[in-house]
Amino acid sequence: MQLVMEISVSFFLIIGAFFMLVGGIGMVRLPDLFMRLHAPTKSSTLGLGSFLIAAIIYAAFHGRFGFAELLLTLLAFITAPVSANFIAQAALHLRLRSMGGDVPETLDRPLPWQRTRRRAFHKKHEDTENQL
Repeated sequence: MQLVMEISVSFFLIIGAFFMLVGGIGMVRLPDLFMRLHAPTKSSTLGLGSFLIAAIIYAAFHGRFGFAELLLTLLAFITAPVSANFIAQAALHLRLRSMGGDVPETLDRPLPWQRTRRRAFHKKHEDTENQL
């Protein structure tokens, strides 16, 4: 029975290490922030998830429930996409361009905290619709 536990824990550790390696390579190789943002978000979610599954299996084999591991998994799966979204919104706010080309609909779009730009944005689009 211990051999099955060791094999399954080793499997999830190798899978987690693979995702972390791919995320690290993506951080180094991808050219700009918008492309580079995707690599650590996915790798941290999938890699850390695999590591925590391995820890849960190990804890279950030794008679513990693994509540701490479940809590860490929940927090990691919630915070990684939220932090990536905030970083992307900050990059849009700073008007950083992607090396893949300009994205005009995101550059002209007002951010939620910019009320004056939002009013001007809606007024400009209403004037455009009225001209048609």
